Amino acid sequence: MVTTGGYYYLTNTQGTFISVTRSTTLGGLISGDTRTVWTDTDTDRNQNMWAPEMHLIDGIWYIFYSAGNGDIGNGQRSFVIQGCDANPYDCDYTFLAELTPAAGGQGGADLNDPWSIDGTYLTIGTARYHVVSAINPQGTQSIQIASLDTSAWSVGPWSVISSPTEPWEMADGVSGEPVAVNEGPNPLYNNGNTWLSFSASWCGTPAYALGLLQYDGTGDPLQASSWTKTGPVFSSNNGNYGTGHNVFFSSPDGTQVWNAYHATTNPAGSCGGDRYTMAQIVNFDASGNPDLGVPVQGGSPIGVPSGDGS
Repeated sequence: MVTTGGYYYLTNTQGTFISVTRSTTLGGLISGDTRTVWTDTDTDRNQNMWAPEMHLIDGIWYIFYSAGNGDIGNGQRSFVIQGCDANPYDCDYTFLAELTPAAGGQGGADLNDPWSIDGTYLTIGTARYHVVSAINPQGTQSIQIASLDTSAWSVGPWSVISSPTEPWEMADGVSGEPVAVNEGPNPLYNNGNTWLSFSASWCGTPAYALGLLQYDGTGDPLQASSWTKTGPVFSSNNGNYGTGHNVFFSSPDGTQVWNAYHATTNPAGSCGGDRYTMAQIVNFDASGNPDLGVPVQGGSPIGVPSGDGS
């Protein structure tokens, strides 16, 4: 979700294509204008298109996403397509790059596992980074970061900055065995501070929840020691379960930060098509730290973002 030029833009995918919906109001996205902006004939990357994100970089709109050859366990990779300088809806997109480090800088025990999903774009000062969920040397999905060169559209080696080590990051799966997951990173900026939200546990459980990694402001962002983890900071409540994989977006007038996230009414949780998108405001305390609150009950009035034309 992004706001620009008086419109909200929401991107989503149904596996084999990426679409963008636009509306002048947040509520209007339910029935807004929708356009398919990307399909692909390359069989190495035209299935399981997941987690598209729109980012404006140097005046051009790009969409970061993950896709693969149909082998979810081994074939998923991170990609970027290039749009235009107008808005995310009206652009014609072209394939730009696969954002996978060279062998020896990837995931897994031997650092040669290129599997990754949920890529996002992060800036700290003038430096640019690509953040993904990839496999750590211990074999679990972790948040990993790499330097991003937006001239060559290439990335450096991945560095693990968060692995699922706490109980809330390892909820039981349907088999009763722990499913340790960190995925879905997304940046949050406020008053000179930087956070990465992430989703922990498995989406197929009601324990799927958000955590935060806060950058310490001085250290090397490629080092785990430069980030502090807290969580869960947003979890199932008020009939919404599996409240994870979010994105932060600005109100139309730029004065507020809002949180858009997945949820389902299924008390067992779900990774499937019964999930929906919700949005609510993010508040900040006197120290500038974010308070995501709790998921609001469906149908409850919450007001609209500042500058919304509703």
